[in-house]
Amino acid sequence: MTGKFDLLLVDDDNEYVRDFILLGQEVFNVSRSATGEEALEKLQKFEPDAVILDLRLGSGIDGIETLKRIRARYAELPVIMVTDYASVETAVEAIKLGAFHYTSKHPNMKALHAIIRRELRQMSWKSLFLNETDKHFGKIVASSTMMKNIFKTIPQIAKSNANILIQGETGTGKELLATAIHLQSPRDQFPFVAINCSALPFHLLESELFGHEKGSFTGAIARKKGKFELADGGTIFLDEIGDLHYNHQAKLLRVIEEQKFTRVGGENEINVNVRIIAASNKNIKEEIKKGQFRKDLFYRLNTIPLKLPPLRERKEDIPVLVNYFSNSACSANKLKSSGFTNQAINKLINYSWPGNIRELKSLIERTIIMHPDKKIHPEDIELGQVTSDIPEFCEKYLRLPYTEARNKILAEFKKLYIAELTRRNDGNITKAAREAQIPRSSLHRMMKEIVMNDKLDSG
Repeated sequence: MTGKFDLLLVDDDNEYVRDFILLGQEVFNVSRSATGEEALEKLQKFEPDAVILDLRLGSGIDGIETLKRIRARYAELPVIMVTDYASVETAVEAIKLGAFHYTSKHPNMKALHAIIRRELRQMSWKSLFLNETDKHFGKIVASSTMMKNIFKTIPQIAKSNANILIQGETGTGKELLATAIHLQSPRDQFPFVAINCSALPFHLLESELFGHEKGSFTGAIARKKGKFELADGGTIFLDEIGDLHYNHQAKLLRVIEEQKFTRVGGENEINVNVRIIAASNKNIKEEIKKGQFRKDLFYRLNTIPLKLPPLRERKEDIPVLVNYFSNSACSANKLKSSGFTNQAINKLINYSWPGNIRELKSLIERTIIMHPDKKIHPEDIELGQVTSDIPEFCEKYLRLPYTEARNKILAEFKKLYIAELTRRNDGNITKAAREAQIPRSSLHRMMKEIVMNDKLDSG
């Protein structure tokens, strides 16, 4: 939200309205209604950023009834109730009816304006979150138990100031989860600032994170605040933290420990109060083993670990997401669709989705556009790569170096093969070895290796 806020002020006190408009003219564009009925008529002609509604109006319907009618017609429009006659009962009733905030008209006009500005900024962050969610993934919709369990933890996690590390493949919604945590936290009225640690070259990243002074390097024509300074009081989201250069990791560790830093080319230390949420599509423990990531930084970031599962591991969410993305695609492109057949849905469920939710959203929109006004059948869906061509457990390793990918695929194949082999033989190792046509000692050794590897991965 930029520029002035557009308000509809519903109040019958002419002197109060005049003072409100005069003292807030640099921040608010104010349209005034003296009655609830007049306000409802105006709302049919324009959409303000918020309604400032007096509880007691001199004639016609009162503030509570006006609020009820606004809620019935404009469910998402923010309404801030103000009154000279505040009470616990009316406050509770107003909030239950959907008022965004409830406050006294007369702390003083400056204080009231500050309260309204704060609430409007908070609304803008929430609006931004919902818009970005719709743009990239749709509202966070899920029916799978694993996703519902993650959502249940958000309110509790959000209350704390502990650092968070979210791990998950590209396209699983790591930034959306980070934003949701921020918006439910006590920091929600302060900025949420995101930076992709893999998107900037080495020599620019430090300036982006910590800022620089004028003349500190070629091209530094003015002082610039870094992301940490911009996020002061709020949350900084460090995406793809696994790609952060080892030298920068040491500087980040100091900021986490001391909550202060120095701009590039600067001398004065700057103190900040920032919560860090980091994310990576890499296995950070593997990066530590390879010497690419600092163990002490990992422990600082991993106070609260979260793991977002890939779409192929929560396929029960696919029908829900298909329905949501179909409706969004039809609305955005002014099209109609008769939906997807059960066979088409099954085709989507049996695909491995290497691009996760982002890939699913693009595919649904493309399919709706190419086949408008009809029921979608399996032959209408063009998938990038079906699971019969590449086993889904292999796909996550295809971008690794050859030797590392081969070893990981072989290890996972052994684990899957032996698990199924022993299941079929009711845990009888002798029978399982006979069926696999390998010595019993070899099978026993492989089972011990799998157990040891699992312990190392979880340790």
